[in-house]
Amino acid sequence: MAQTGFEISVASDDRFRGQTVSGDRPIGTATLAYDDVRGLYAGISATVVATRDSGVRPHRSVQYVGYARRLSGALTFDIGITNRVYSRFFTGDYARRLTEAYVGLIGRRVQSHLYLTPDYDGRGGEAAYVDVNATLVEHGPWSLAGHGGVLTPPRDPGRPRFIELDWRLGVARRFDRLAITVQWAGNGPNHDSGRWQSGLILGARRSF
Repeated sequence: MAQTGFEISVASDDRFRGQTVSGDRPIGTATLAYDDVRGLYAGISATVVATRDSGVRPHRSVQYVGYARRLSGALTFDIGITNRVYSRFFTGDYARRLTEAYVGLIGRRVQSHLYLTPDYDGRGGEAAYVDVNATLVEHGPWSLAGHGGVLTPPRDPGRPRFIELDWRLGVARRFDRLAITVQWAGNGPNHDSGRWQSGLILGARRSF
């Protein structure tokens, strides 16, 4: 039996791998997801951003399709493709269109994935990314989750290869189908400046 889910969320900032991609501006997102008992799943989301000078404008859309297969009672194999498309209000350092293939393992409290792309910067530069996500604490309607990631971005000619790290630590409070979240996220060192950046993100999401 297949399941379809719909969710609406808002956040004070849009961060991807620790870096703000909305210029520290608030966003709103609508997500439609499909999950089949045979393991196939897919989804699409649309996001708007409250810009400084142009009002509310389209910001990004994310599409994904994948397959998950249970290996044991507590472990699931996961593989798929995700595609991200951003508007001109995108403020990140990589390409405005990013397609990645991923493979990973999902457990009850911890999951990890490897992402690969042939064009991370819009100029044909290959990149790899590994992340780990974990539910650290669950107590009634409260939960504490953490995330860590390592990116090997495209190598610039004449410069040594480097890595970027990102992290996220978040608290969530559930009220039935509504959840309120507070997250601290950041990344570094920056490719050009060598600086680290971080920020606090307030958010809410409602599933239907």
